[in-house]
Amino acid sequence: MSAELSTCALCPRLCRPACPVTTGTGREAAVPTFLAGMAIEHERGRIEAELAEAALSLCTDCGACEAHCHIHHPLPELLRDARFEASVERVFEPVAAIEGDAEVVAVEADERPLAEVVARTLGVEVARWKTRDRFGAAHLDSRGWDPEPLIRAAEGRRIIVADGGVAQALERAGIAVEWLTELVERDGCTGSCADGGERPLACCGGGGPLPVHHPEDAQRVARAYHRRWEGGVLSDARCRGHLRSAGFEARDVLDELLEAE
Repeated sequence: MSAELSTCALCPRLCRPACPVTTGTGREAAVPTFLAGMAIEHERGRIEAELAEAALSLCTDCGACEAHCHIHHPLPELLRDARFEASVERVFEPVAAIEGDAEVVAVEADERPLAEVVARTLGVEVARWKTRDRFGAAHLDSRGWDPEPLIRAAEGRRIIVADGGVAQALERAGIAVEWLTELVERDGCTGSCADGGERPLACCGGGGPLPVHHPEDAQRVARAYHRRWEGGVLSDARCRGHLRSAGFEARDVLDELLEAE
């Protein structure tokens, strides 16, 4: 992997302006090219795994570096692999059973009744699948994360999500998902780095390993995002939650649908 990482490690930091963590925190240690260099140092045995993991978790896995790169080098994927190599074995929350036998399943990652909203929208019975940790989304690149319980639970079901962390975990397990915004055909929302839509701004700081390993930096990224944000309705419940944790008012599509009842 060193040869592929060297393409970024030897680059004169051209993707620096695109990285929300670098620009939001001002930390040169968060520049994607520096992270590539740290991954190489760990691969070659020059730094301990603990230091490498701390450095490589200065990332929201938003993909902005690859999108900005003039050769679109797959650094996000390379960093995910490097984080796995530097990670410790983690214990994850057990995957909860789906409540109900309906074919359509709504995944609820916060206290709001997404299943009820989806049921009213589609006019069908909807099962509820609750998760307290977004199916381990913050540590998808760690040893111990197992997609098999998700695959077994979701088999043969239509899965509806409103949260980017949930979507990333399920998609990493090879499970297709549909977004709430698709069901209600809602355009004009502020996109996230997880929903596949057009992003007018970089990541808010709520994605990837950053909020868990570096919560203060994640808050700084949220503040930088908010300074550029022109308001509006968010498409991603994870962005909503992260911006609210930083003290900002934020609403998403689910909020709008609940308020319209």
